[in-house]
Amino acid sequence: MVEALKKHGFPGEISNTAGAYLCNNVMYHGLQYFEEQGQKVPSGFIHIPASHSLAVDRDIPSWSNADLVKGIQIAIGCL
Repeated sequence: MVEALKKHGFPGEISNTAGAYLCNNVMYHGLQYFEEQGQKVPSGFIHIPASHSLAVDRDIPSWSNADLVKGIQIAIGCL
């Protein structure tokens, strides 16, 4: 996924954590659910930047809506 994103000019890197708050909670509960159902489901978590409109007046990385859509399409295409 990272290689595919970079090939199209998007930054990306591998991380071994889903974060320390909401993202981690979503990942943990999703994994727990599938384990309780006896299902082995390949899983992962992708952090994406905020959109430009959400990043207004905040010093955080952001992408245009078009770049967010394209980046997500590239990531999904790798599955």
